[in-house]
Amino acid sequence: MYKEKTNGLCDIEITDKLISEEPDRLRDDKVAGADDLVPRFLNGIKQEIVSPLAILFKKVLDEQEVPLDWKEANVIPTFKGGQRCAPSNNRPVSLTSQICKIFEAVVRDKVVELLDKHKLMRDWQHGFRKGRSCLTNLFLFLDQVLRTVDEGSCMDTGLVFLHLAKAFDKVPHGRLVEKLRKHGIGGKLVRTVDIWLRGRRPSLC
Repeated sequence: MYKEKTNGLCDIEITDKLISEEPDRLRDDKVAGADDLVPRFLNGIKQEIVSPLAILFKKVLDEQEVPLDWKEANVIPTFKGGQRCAPSNNRPVSLTSQICKIFEAVVRDKVVELLDKHKLMRDWQHGFRKGRSCLTNLFLFLDQVLRTVDEGSCMDTGLVFLHLAKAFDKVPHGRLVEKLRKHGIGGKLVRTVDIWLRGRRPSLC
């Protein structure tokens, strides 16, 4: 748990330089959200939108008021296998605003920077971390098993791997916000995240 309350993350200094690096991360093959802005278009005008986005993002943080179209999503089914007509074989995917994704990236980078700086994520945490994945987790485990066997030590092979279905859908937002606060994220930033999570809905269009 975070201890240095006075040095937590309560705000983000939004600059043109900070914003200018984000549109490059948008993949051109992705589709638009409820605002109909596609990444290919945004990448084409990224130099022109840097300053307006910086102003917008500052306003969102200062006033803790999130644009309504950031809370809307075009929900489409993605076929996962089996019979296409079975609802359980299709996973709903929410297509959200690409402008919102840029803001998300800015917030995420600063939050991860804080967590890494104060070592608030354990080293064995591989999910949703840059340069890590399920594959790196399995490689690390295999390396540990092989090293133990090579040393002639005993290795208990009774293992259980758990997969949390619909993990993002089932996270209690109140508990998530409280967890952020306990990890040193507060002030206008955590209030913005709290408001951001409320009232999310599928697009009516």
